Amino acid sequence: MEKIKAAVQTFVEDINSEDSATIEVFGQTTNWLFSLILFLGVPFLTFVIFQFITLI
Repeated sequence: MEKIKAAVQTFVEDINSEDSATIEVFGQTTNWLFSLILFLGVPFLTFVIFQFITLI
């Protein structure tokens, strides 16, 4: 129980610090997911527009 308490306390201290490693990891992950969605979404949108044009 003490190990869990120490781990949670370390996590909370990291979150509250000015240069938090946890916040940095979440930020990098968010940027990576945004880039992935962007790079996969543009070709899909192009495909959908092309399919819509061929229906007309």
